[in-house]
Amino acid sequence: MKVPKISLPKGHLSLAVILLILGVLLSTSFNTHRNLSRTSTESRKRGLIDVVRELENERDDLKKRLMSLNSELNQYEKKAAEEEGVLASFTDEMNSLKLDAGMMAVTGPGVEVSMADSPQIPIGKDPNNYIIHDYDLRVVVNALWAGGAEAITINNQRLISTSSIRCAGNTILVNYIRLASPYEIKAIGNPDKLVKSLEQNNEVKSLLKGYAKAFALDIDINESSNLKLPGYKGSMGIKYARVDEGD
Repeated sequence: MKVPKISLPKGHLSLAVILLILGVLLSTSFNTHRNLSRTSTESRKRGLIDVVRELENERDDLKKRLMSLNSELNQYEKKAAEEEGVLASFTDEMNSLKLDAGMMAVTGPGVEVSMADSPQIPIGKDPNNYIIHDYDLRVVVNALWAGGAEAITINNQRLISTSSIRCAGNTILVNYIRLASPYEIKAIGNPDKLVKSLEQNNEVKSLLKGYAKAFALDIDINESSNLKLPGYKGSMGIKYARVDEGD
């Protein structure tokens, strides 16, 4: 038995060939696109993985750097604390020396001694007898030191180890500063001991009971619960003194 041959018109044959070719092209395009998409996704995954690894490495490096910086910071803080302790100790010692040397302002209880020239000088009398002299101030100051005074001023001039009290014409030089009557002597210390020292000092007693009464000198002594004395402001230069090497 013979199978009959199927014959297509020429136009239909061309259409079939075209459809076949189109199908092959579409299939090839789909497979190519799918392969490209798969390749692109895998490539991006690998790229992201590489970025993550780089960030992790950078993070680890930063952690190590942070630990190193913290270690350095701890060393600096320790050194600063040690230096601060030395500085604090030095500052305390320096302030103590400045206090002993009279360079710092101080407050406390004590005694005030006011000394003024006579308000009137009789005609024909020696005017030198009616004024306060440098040695009068020295007598009172020495008695106050002997009574335990910790700080003394005369008209706000702080007395230190190198201070001098001397006459210069009608004025008195204290720390080379000219002072005039009235003279206000302030001393910080135990008020009772300071007053007692003044009362028991023979030269002060002679001044108070003798010269002051005879020549109308105005001298007054008062205790105070709170005095404020300034620090010494002058030069501390010493020309001739030196430390005794045998001491």
